[in-house]
Amino acid sequence: MDTTNLLVLNAWAIIPLVLVGSLLHFAYDWSGHNKVVAVFAAVNESYWEHIKIAFWPVLLWLVGLFALGGWQILGFIPAMTAALYSVPVSMVAMVFGYKSITGKNLLWLDIAVFAITVGLALMIFALVATELAASIWSIGISVLLLLPLGVAFIRYTYAPPNEPDLFVDPLNQRYGLDAHPEDN
Repeated sequence: MDTTNLLVLNAWAIIPLVLVGSLLHFAYDWSGHNKVVAVFAAVNESYWEHIKIAFWPVLLWLVGLFALGGWQILGFIPAMTAALYSVPVSMVAMVFGYKSITGKNLLWLDIAVFAITVGLALMIFALVATELAASIWSIGISVLLLLPLGVAFIRYTYAPPNEPDLFVDPLNQRYGLDAHPEDN
């Protein structure tokens, strides 16, 4: 895989990945509340669940790129780690930022933030992967940093922390799978 085309390739992936993430918003219901699908799909309206449906498509895309030759790029894994950590950070910063101004959630802004988050993650990945000549140590540390992030998205689906800003469903003040209206 050539780093020259990485930025263009990732730019073209933004809209399809936003669409996949949007479909994941509804996949838990469509699956008949399948507990495996719950890991990847939104199970309620909390911020965490919206971060999750941006994270998984980006991860899948980057794993696909890795398999298609990305493994030849020294900075691939550290760039992937930076990109995936940017998903929760940028989404929380943008949503809480605009809410501090508007005082409420606005659907069109939530959708825009979702798309910007996915786009930002892909651009961070492409730029860092292109510029970074990583050592075996930075690659190893990056893998170690990726593991808890992936584990958190799985664990917090089933057992989210009792934290009201990020994990609570604003519609019913409940957490995780318990917050889904049809699972009560």
